Amino acid sequence: MFLLAKDTIKFSILVGLSAIFVDASIAHGLLWENDPYWTYWITKTFLITTVFLFGTAFLGIGIVPGLILTAVHTLILEIYYQWLAPVGLPQEPEWLDFNHLWVTGVPVHFLAILGGYLMALWLWRRNHPVLEAERGETWRFVVYGLVTAVIIVALDGILTQSVLLRDFPGITFFVQHLLITFVFVCVWTAYAGSGPIGWGVGALMLALVWTTYSMYLGPRGLPFDQPYYSGYRDLWWLSFPGGFVSALIGWWIGVWLMTKRRMIGVAGIAMLAGLLGVPPDPATAQSRGTDGLVATARASGEGLRVTGADPFALNSTVPMNGTIAIQTVEMGNRWSHVQNTDDMQVSAEFTAGDVKYTVKIDKPMPRHPLGSYTTWSGAVYEHEMHGNTGIGTSKLPKVRPEIAIWGWAEVSRNGEVIARAAPAHLMVMTRGPIQGVMLEIDTETKGLIAEPDGYINVMWPKVEALQMPEAQERTRQIIGWVGIVGFVVLFSALAMLDRNNNASRPKT
Repeated sequence: MFLLAKDTIKFSILVGLSAIFVDASIAHGLLWENDPYWTYWITKTFLITTVFLFGTAFLGIGIVPGLILTAVHTLILEIYYQWLAPVGLPQEPEWLDFNHLWVTGVPVHFLAILGGYLMALWLWRRNHPVLEAERGETWRFVVYGLVTAVIIVALDGILTQSVLLRDFPGITFFVQHLLITFVFVCVWTAYAGSGPIGWGVGALMLALVWTTYSMYLGPRGLPFDQPYYSGYRDLWWLSFPGGFVSALIGWWIGVWLMTKRRMIGVAGIAMLAGLLGVPPDPATAQSRGTDGLVATARASGEGLRVTGADPFALNSTVPMNGTIAIQTVEMGNRWSHVQNTDDMQVSAEFTAGDVKYTVKIDKPMPRHPLGSYTTWSGAVYEHEMHGNTGIGTSKLPKVRPEIAIWGWAEVSRNGEVIARAAPAHLMVMTRGPIQGVMLEIDTETKGLIAEPDGYINVMWPKVEALQMPEAQERTRQIIGWVGIVGFVVLFSALAMLDRNNNASRPKT
């Protein structure tokens, strides 16, 4: 039995949500006891919805169509994770082995998705009557959605990826975007219509969905490169407007082709060829890890070194003298060192007593070694820590440093390297209960064997120079406020417009 277009979409979304629930609770929870993480869950939900949306339009609903479409989905899923994408993103990528994919993966995923489909089928039949085939033929609608999606993704590959970003994002990127775009175009067209306002606003929303997915979930580079994620500028100043223009043009072409049905197949093949023709790796590709927030600081002269058993006993100190220069690049806080790892360059030289120390920190600490608290991927600006915050130590008062970093330090004592990867924490503070620059080396575990106290904690009482990315942060704040207010205004106007249109229609 077949369904109308809107009902096909509703049923396919119900299948997607039901199947991913069974997959998460029983397959990965009860059977495997693992978590392939968020990119897997979201992308797979789109894949399930795509397969069943397209297939239901041709096969209808029922147990036999469910068996066929589940088998097709399972095959696509295993191929996708065999050659196109690892699990574990956006945290730590893990490519699955043959056993997990084909020996246990095929039967487990088939049964999990089939179970979700059958649950959705039962719920649907409890609430919706089936339709005769002649009333429910929606295959032209889903073909239109697929062709439009291919056109949009192909245009985005040319305009955004090649022209604006000058970087080939990888085959997996295009597969993910095609899954998202197909489902979105079908759902949006069914509910918003195919008129200019409908697809115009839809293009804007699709660009927003793409950008959000790329920010939190969707990597670039796969399957032939290590996964990496775009930064703020590449996402919002290049990818978002490029995606919007691509979707706007592509959707217009798709709507035009819908009125010229004989050309849909030809156009789809042409656009697919254009998509595959995107240059693989231009010589001038986008710089990976761009558009971070840069801050610098410097201090020199007389200071203090903490001595004794307690690394934070600020009343137990000896004099020291030296210099320290700090530069940090804060790349964002998306809670995954695959998505963003900060950059830092710290160089310090100081003398305490008759011992001269040199400290270099250029390797960020994306996570605390024991997971005791966050390190914000290595660097953070103007955030509370220590005291009663649960971040750092309670032996220091609560502070809000302009710059705080966590990294791995190379430490030399009188010219001899005594540690090549010692945990280090640095704070630059110009206000609050502690002011100046504080540099801590291994104060938590006290593992510096060459040091009598097992740690180094030095302080410069005055910050000589400090430069913060205030203009960049202010610009981002302004753009963010304009964006969220503009979003509310846009849909308020659209809602009021439709309300007025509905009120003016004659009642029947």
